[in-house]
Amino acid sequence: APALPAAWRWGFPAALVLVALCSGWLLADGLQMILDSEQGTTREAVTDPSAPGFEAFVEQTWSVLVATEDDAGELVQVAVLAVADRTGGGGTVLLVPPEVAVTGCAVQPCTLSERHREGGVEMVRVSVTGLLDVGVTGTALLTPSRWESLAGASAAAVVELSGDLVSTASDGTTVVRFPAGKVAIAPAEVAELLGFADDVGGMERLARQRDWWSAWLELVGTGDPVGNLPALELDIVHLLATVAGGPVSVVAGPWMLEGSSMLVDATALDDLVVWMFPFPVPLVPGRRPTVRLLNGTGDPSLDAPAREAVLRTGVELAVVGNFRNDGAIQTRVIHRDPALAEEANALAAALGARVLFDQMASPVTDLTVVIGADFRLGG
Repeated sequence: APALPAAWRWGFPAALVLVALCSGWLLADGLQMILDSEQGTTREAVTDPSAPGFEAFVEQTWSVLVATEDDAGELVQVAVLAVADRTGGGGTVLLVPPEVAVTGCAVQPCTLSERHREGGVEMVRVSVTGLLDVGVTGTALLTPSRWESLAGASAAAVVELSGDLVSTASDGTTVVRFPAGKVAIAPAEVAELLGFADDVGGMERLARQRDWWSAWLELVGTGDPVGNLPALELDIVHLLATVAGGPVSVVAGPWMLEGSSMLVDATALDDLVVWMFPFPVPLVPGRRPTVRLLNGTGDPSLDAPAREAVLRTGVELAVVGNFRNDGAIQTRVIHRDPALAEEANALAAALGARVLFDQMASPVTDLTVVIGADFRLGG
């Protein structure tokens, strides 16, 4: 075979070497560009709640609806307990009168007691959560014997009665069940006291319930709350220990008598719910737009007012945290889906904010709210 020209013998191998060198350089350069790029990178997690960029999914408010039945199976007391802080304890007890007017009964108008007769504790839960417009994480039914067990692990709570509580038998015989003055309520008597009806509207009974709950939770919170409750692996027991472990507020409102009917003060109830449930359980998941709330001011004192302002608009709060940098001047509502423009505009109007459309906004929630220095309560 004829010999290859010198150019081929030496040029071709040299070209291969050059191509290999260039390929290696291009590969290294491209890899460095990828490493240097911030597009699509996974950044180090921000774990300091006060640091810019911190975000967390909310832990919904731990709450239980407690319904008390007497020996005849009648509803005599309803309380909604909500924990303020799972770590630090404390919380609120909202007393709901069985006489309050509700909807959903087969015959209208009707009361919570009548709703209970139709469908038991489940219908009580549906009616009460409907009034509050938030869900609860659990439900507990307490009978006289269950109350005796629950309250029996601590000392008897003492309440002060303004007058004798007198019961009348079917034959007309009367007996003083609880005398006026300071009375220690034995565990076996708790359900009877909570359900004792001596007034038409139920307001006096609510006041007695408030006094007993306040006195009992104070006793439970003395020392170790767990040791002042029965050793039972029940959600209601754990929640009571947590609530009693911090500041407790027992609320006997917001109910009002109108004639012979017990009605709801809607405005007062809305205020109470926002306060009781920092991160409410949606009554119907997915019905309302979800919101990511970020503080862009660096001022943590705005966290609670901003959260309350957002919740009052009726949205579902899913994520809270801080904007990636402090110094945001203007409060804004950001949406990434044109179909949510109406919801974004409504939320912005309530907060006194501007609306931004950004297709690159976080897809974690429907809307993102960034609180700026111009944020004021009431918009």
